[in-house]
Amino acid sequence: MTGQVAAAAGTRRARILAHLADNPDLTAYDLARAIGAVSTVTDLLRDMESKAQVVSRAARRPGQGRPVHLWRVAPPGTVPPLPTSHAAKLAERRRERDRVATAARRARRLGARVPPVGVTALVGAACHGADPALFFPERGDAETEAAALAICAACPVRAACYARAVRNGERYGIWGGRNLEDEPQVRPAVAGERR
Repeated sequence: MTGQVAAAAGTRRARILAHLADNPDLTAYDLARAIGAVSTVTDLLRDMESKAQVVSRAARRPGQGRPVHLWRVAPPGTVPPLPTSHAAKLAERRRERDRVATAARRARRLGARVPPVGVTALVGAACHGADPALFFPERGDAETEAAALAICAACPVRAACYARAVRNGERYGIWGGRNLEDEPQVRPAVAGERR
């Protein structure tokens, strides 16, 4: 059996290694064409690189106008690259996705409780025109809460705002200078109810 026929009989990984041994510095596209693959072999090459079977280097090819990766068989004693960079990127993407999902869930939960600007503001309220999200800080966001409380401190209708929030059954947000998430549930007095 000749070397070319033996390589064709093996796996794609074996065919890549055999072809790169004779023809170093090929792109993933060139390799795919050479071994007869119908799809790209970039993912396979990255996996082989993580196992120190092949190595790549970035180079510019005049005809392509952008940097390309040129692949060759890894020399003996090559140490695989650390996988932490890829794992760290994946972990960061997951954290960001989870953070966005949590924020979206919280917004949906509080969305019905955040009426449009101007509807909730009492006449003469200091918060009129302020961003409503300021009064619904994330749990533990002391800076945003302090900014909202500072606005409420100078408000002439604080008591009416708080009374309205209790009457409407609000459970979240800062109303009348008080964070309702930190307070025990207050039930509004119903007409005729005994205390």
